[in-house]
Amino acid sequence: MSDPVLAIRLRALGDVVLATPALRALKRGHPGAALDVVTDARYAPLLEPLHEVDRVWPLPRSTAGALALIGSLRRRRYAVAVDFFGNPRSALLARTAGARLTAGFDLRGRRYAYDVRVPRDAPGDGGRREHASAALLRLARAVGGVPDGEPPRLTLGADARAAADTLLARVGIADPSRTLGLVAAGTWPTKTWPVSHAATLARRLMAAGHAVLLVAGPGDEAVSAAMTALARGLVVLPACDVSTLAAVIERLRAVVGTDSGPRHIAAALGVPTFAWFGPTHPDTWQPAGPRHGYWQTPLPCRGCDRTACPHWSCLPGLDPGEAATLVTRHLEVVVGSAAAVGAAAGA
Repeated sequence: MSDPVLAIRLRALGDVVLATPALRALKRGHPGAALDVVTDARYAPLLEPLHEVDRVWPLPRSTAGALALIGSLRRRRYAVAVDFFGNPRSALLARTAGARLTAGFDLRGRRYAYDVRVPRDAPGDGGRREHASAALLRLARAVGGVPDGEPPRLTLGADARAAADTLLARVGIADPSRTLGLVAAGTWPTKTWPVSHAATLARRLMAAGHAVLLVAGPGDEAVSAAMTALARGLVVLPACDVSTLAAVIERLRAVVGTDSGPRHIAAALGVPTFAWFGPTHPDTWQPAGPRHGYWQTPLPCRGCDRTACPHWSCLPGLDPGEAATLVTRHLEVVVGSAAAVGAAAGA
């Protein structure tokens, strides 16, 4: 049996999901070798059910815990360690794990950690921006990974699905297949649609007969409070772990909202999505296929990737009434439901 392979992919939620094709490529390219993954503890339940992953090592927050993890990794005697994240902490893990070969992105201050380096950015097909998952696949190929040509995918366990059913019943969602998940917040302030816009969209969708479930995460409490005050009848998903979140999303009719981790979960589970883009670019983050629609600001500075902006106007300029129309049309095409008709009607 071959010596094991180590992959390191820390935060964030959407990026962890987008790493799954690269993980599969590593497994295909190293037949007979176990594939271990180091990730933040909160994301471990999302990776543990994957068929291609043999072991998940949650990264402790404490220095003592991290040092203990490094000791455990060194005893595994990895043939290859691949850093798919590329921050100082993940680079240090890759360097100290004791692998015979290390690989990562050629980034200033981190390149010292890798024997094999690839550029972080490269042109995509037709001169467009490269998709985030394609960049990770380039890195996997550099150490023998063999892509399968398939998009990001997730596998859910029975426990996660049971927990999701319990959670949905607790908040009164009797038929999640007729419920839309709405993501109002974003990882960055510039990715978050104005709350007034998101609330207007929620009201219009509910007026059209949809149940709407606000999908929120840690740190989104202020947005959730404002949304429930502005959109009566909106249901908020209670706090849960990521595997339960994924199982909830799997049951929904569609997920709409900001460019976000829950949207990437939905796409990886075959659930239709629709998103709006301002500072991020659809070339980089849009899931492939007609089931996933998007709306992008027409401003020339779009896709700037700024986490702060002194003249932020890209997302505020996307009108919620037009968003309702676009969501409705998208659902009519990909879901074919008569209940989708009329979502553009006034609140």
